[in-house]
Amino acid sequence: MSSIALDTASLDHRPDRFALEALSGVLHHEWIRDAIAVCGHSSERVRQLPVRLTLWVVILLGLFRRHSYVNLLALLFETGRVRRLWAERGAPPSSSALSKARDRLGVAPLKHLFEKSAREWTAATEGLRFHGRRVFAVDGSTLRLPDTPSNEAFFGRPGVSRGRASYPQLRLVTLRDAGTRICRAMRFGPYRKGEITLARELLLEVESGSLLLFDRNFTAYELLWDLYQGGADFVVRLKRHMKFEVVEELAPGDEIVRVHLPRALRSSRKDLPATWLLRRITYCPARGTEEIQLLTTLLLAEEIPGDAITCLYPVRWEEETGYDEVKIHLCVTTTITQPTSLRSKTPTRIQQELYGLLIAYNALRATMAMAAPRAQTKHPQPALRLSFVHALERIREATRDMMQAATIRLVERYEHLLDAIARVVVPLRPGRQYARAVKRKMSNYPLKAPPGAVSSG
Repeated sequence: MSSIALDTASLDHRPDRFALEALSGVLHHEWIRDAIAVCGHSSERVRQLPVRLTLWVVILLGLFRRHSYVNLLALLFETGRVRRLWAERGAPPSSSALSKARDRLGVAPLKHLFEKSAREWTAATEGLRFHGRRVFAVDGSTLRLPDTPSNEAFFGRPGVSRGRASYPQLRLVTLRDAGTRICRAMRFGPYRKGEITLARELLLEVESGSLLLFDRNFTAYELLWDLYQGGADFVVRLKRHMKFEVVEELAPGDEIVRVHLPRALRSSRKDLPATWLLRRITYCPARGTEEIQLLTTLLLAEEIPGDAITCLYPVRWEEETGYDEVKIHLCVTTTITQPTSLRSKTPTRIQQELYGLLIAYNALRATMAMAAPRAQTKHPQPALRLSFVHALERIREATRDMMQAATIRLVERYEHLLDAIARVVVPLRPGRQYARAVKRKMSNYPLKAPPGAVSSG
């Protein structure tokens, strides 16, 4: 709590040291100061949009996705914190001034702050532990970007069966803490860069003794072997029709199998073994009809029964909710009214905005973790049962409210915020009752061709 007053006590006389009081209880000013200093911005002169304020504005872009640049700066101008910076103009800076300030800031401070804060927030929470191992989930997704020539050249478009994809897309893979949904690390790149490639880059962030849950798309032996050699275990869902040599049956649907690694793979990776003993578990969910097969390095059935592993694996499915929280609730991505997740027109600003978005998301999740002990729930991971939508709206309200409050009232207001977040608890998600399917009407309108092209519609 003291970090809130520490951040804001000097703001009345140093408006260039702006902070979001609603988030500064978890996003400490030392981290921001160090991110700015490490990236060479410590000696910058005071501007209408100084580096520290610009960094916070980038985070605000993720927190208030529906706000335009003009409306976002107007929101700040309504508070007394930054009005002195803009007193000569009598109005907030223009949107073009913010774009130039973002270019001066660059990507490095946001990247440094994301990595530092994600590491600290993960260490500060207990998370979910499974037989002494901290559990993380790995998953991939894509984000649609504004359709500009530079974004298309850098990130590319996905292939489609007819015409061309509407928007450029970036691909990202995240490592999430299964007990809080805090994004511990992420890697992203052009759409053409595969999830396995990005996941391999994440291995540097995985601590020894961790347990990672993977979807079947990550059944890549070289990836899993490198993870195992680093001291971590995994549970991965198997693709259909994969064959193994059964070595020992531990229980019905639970067996030790010998995996024969492909010779072509071993020819390019001389360190890979010819065979690998793993454990295969086959089961059918209680409310489903599809048979699921899991492959894991947790071999000791007397220590970890197969039923315990099958009860753990659905945590990975629930972690997909994290992408829903980012794309649907933070980015407000829709098919028609707001089809792109990010708003920036250039690749550098896209990268900067993505780091800012995930800092905002993690700060929300860290705040929810602080509020979780106050919630009326007996769930072992109470932070997962708090409503993200409710917490997001309460933090948006508190952002406006606390920026205008007197410093002496900030700790009290922050306590009220935590109480409000803890008030709404959501039930566990029910199991899937129906097979995956989509219902989408093809458009009757002709395809919009790029400038200069001949339309076939």
